[in-house]
Amino acid sequence: MARSRKPLIWIIDNNHWERANIGAVLMERGCEVEGFASVFHAVVMYYRGTVEKPSAIVLEIINLPYRSGELEELARIGAPITLLTGVYEDVDLIDKLEWAAILRRPFTIGQVARTVERLLNLSVIVEKNA
Repeated sequence: MARSRKPLIWIIDNNHWERANIGAVLMERGCEVEGFASVFHAVVMYYRGTVEKPSAIVLEIINLPYRSGELEELARIGAPITLLTGVYEDVDLIDKLEWAAILRRPFTIGQVARTVERLLNLSVIVEKNA
């Protein structure tokens, strides 16, 4: 698969509508988006060569099932990860890895998109009335 000039953003969230909403905003801002319902699925697809290495990852951790070691495997891919979390999430989980950014609820989809833009320092992505 030939790499496009647009940055590829992975969105990992077991809620389809949240993935779709965040993905729509990022696509409007000039990104390609690949959505996954689990960390396992994203990591397996990457190591099988089915998907390309992302420019950044947005990971919604609330209600997301994952097994021991999956987050570490995700981090080994080497893309900056923005962690979306709630107020009362497990501190040990949050402290477990180095996150590029952490957004705690409440936040807007626009804030997620701006965080991705800042992480990638993308001048090609233009905010549109967010």
